[in-house]
Amino acid sequence: MRGDAEISAAVREAIADRSALRIVGRGTWLDAGAPVAARTQLVLSDDHGIVAYVPDDLTITVRAGTTLRELDETLGAHDQWIALDPEGGTDVTIGATVATCSYGPAAAFFGTPRDQVLGMTVVLGTGDVIRAGGRVVKNVAGFDLTRLMIGAWGTLGVITEVTLRVRSRSMRMDSVSHMRRLLPQSHGYRRPEIVNDRLSAALMQRFDPHHVLNPGIMEAKS
Repeated sequence: MRGDAEISAAVREAIADRSALRIVGRGTWLDAGAPVAARTQLVLSDDHGIVAYVPDDLTITVRAGTTLRELDETLGAHDQWIALDPEGGTDVTIGATVATCSYGPAAAFFGTPRDQVLGMTVVLGTGDVIRAGGRVVKNVAGFDLTRLMIGAWGTLGVITEVTLRVRSRSMRMDSVSHMRRLLPQSHGYRRPEIVNDRLSAALMQRFDPHHVLNPGIMEAKS
């Protein structure tokens, strides 16, 4: 496990060297979005594992490099699951799934990753480590930085740890079977595009002022 300190150090080193970073999980979706203008990769696939899990609390906290397969194995022992089924199967990482807001048929009933994530730890483009949201289902406190980071494609910060809502597996089969008949597409994700130039510029100036995180992946909406 790399840990937040090592990831923060990598970001600060990139700032000092004036070199950009490509944020990578297992590399499943590297061809999505515009080409990233970065030669150096910050790979998070080895930063995986369960941080906290109490089945009765219906929440689980994992490192970003944890795959959906690892989650399934842990939660399945307690007849529970995470309502995420993105393209790429169970070998994709939770960090990439959240960063790209990738979803599958289950989203029609349970919502996208924005509805499954309760909190997260993020390393900003300044190297600072922040914690947004919490580890409980009911959590309301100030500006929702958690949802801001979901679907930002790593341009505002490196997601290193995620707390997710857990559900009973007994709801899964009938619900997903029903949804597959209704949805015209089997999967999707939030496109990496800039919708509001001024707002996007302001956010990046605050969270990644040195432009070291996934530069160029966002395209202006035509």
